[in-house]
Amino acid sequence: MELPAQPGLTLTAYSAAPGTPEHDALRLLASWAVSENAESTGHPSGPGARSRP
Repeated sequence: MELPAQPGLTLTAYSAAPGTPEHDALRLLASWAVSENAESTGHPSGPGARSRP
């Protein structure tokens, strides 16, 4: 999908049926993205992240 507000950029979404090896692989990739984001911002993010009081 092209993004009208940002010419030249596209958005690509991937999905896989639950319980398949492909689904497991996509979840692994997602966990890497969450880990990288937390490291670069210094804040935990993603499922299971706890907010600070």
